[in-house]
Amino acid sequence: MKSKLIDNYGRIAKKLRVSVTDRCNMRCGYCMPKNNTKWFDDSEVLTFDEIIRLSSILASLGVEKIRLTGGEPLVRPSIENLTKSIRKIRHIKSVGLTTNGLLLSDKIDALKSSGLDSVNISLDSFKEDRFRMMTGINGLNKVISSIQKARDAGFNVKINTVVVRGWNDDEVVEFANFARRTGITVRFIEFMPLDGTGIWRSDLVFSKNEMVEKLESNIGKMFPMLEQEISAPAKLYSFSDGEGTIGFIPSVTEPFCNQCDRIRLTSDGRFLTCLFENPGYDIKRDLREGASDQELGQCLVHSMTMKQEGVVSLIRINGLKPKLNLMHTIGG
Repeated sequence: MKSKLIDNYGRIAKKLRVSVTDRCNMRCGYCMPKNNTKWFDDSEVLTFDEIIRLSSILASLGVEKIRLTGGEPLVRPSIENLTKSIRKIRHIKSVGLTTNGLLLSDKIDALKSSGLDSVNISLDSFKEDRFRMMTGINGLNKVISSIQKARDAGFNVKINTVVVRGWNDDEVVEFANFARRTGITVRFIEFMPLDGTGIWRSDLVFSKNEMVEKLESNIGKMFPMLEQEISAPAKLYSFSDGEGTIGFIPSVTEPFCNQCDRIRLTSDGRFLTCLFENPGYDIKRDLREGASDQELGQCLVHSMTMKQEGVVSLIRINGLKPKLNLMHTIGG
């Protein structure tokens, strides 16, 4: 199948991130606004039928992989039914889920039966007090339990860890040892200006190079893995003894815009060609006004041609600043 989702830089969209809700049961400081969150009204949020329809259209245009995100996607009831329907869409090769893990344990069996392939679980600290500071709740043991159950159920499990200087940068070695001990890939994510609290500063970014230096000083020499997807946001490394896979998502210090193959559908029905695009294209308006699949497809293809270079252009002009977009409304 030849993709039609091509931008003016020659990038082809093959992966879709679908935010099913802006709501979340955590209050992570690098993501959520503090005490002044304005949630989308239920009427603004795409229905499952609308998500399935748009996903089908995008699959016909070249999308091959879909990941369900939030907010926290598991706070939306019956998410396994949506997963099952998306898994049946022609041309879709895999369906993944990104979750904070709080509700995952109770959903493992249903999600496995629905055809879900992979689970990315957010975890930023192994220390209970720090976990509470970063997420706003007590829930570390629940997340750890979910990680173990997801692995035991046969899911492809990855851990997403946002590293913030002065918050949890002293735990990167512990996370790497966790990856070495369990065989679960840990991906370190640089702190991005997508925070609802407006606290982002460049000096809070603990860079990929700093992480590599700390890991090599404490564990051993690291090498890029030979076989990895060139368009993947995480650049994968292993240690010289072959134990443990570590990924780095250096969106601030080494952005991968020129290889980006991702697009996003927000829970309130906006089509985003970039994580930093705002407000994006209101595809829900056309959908609810009776546009045909062909008309919707044409709008999506046209929007793709409007995709900008990416965050690299902001970095070039020193344009990074807090709250460039609100992560909880667009998904990871």
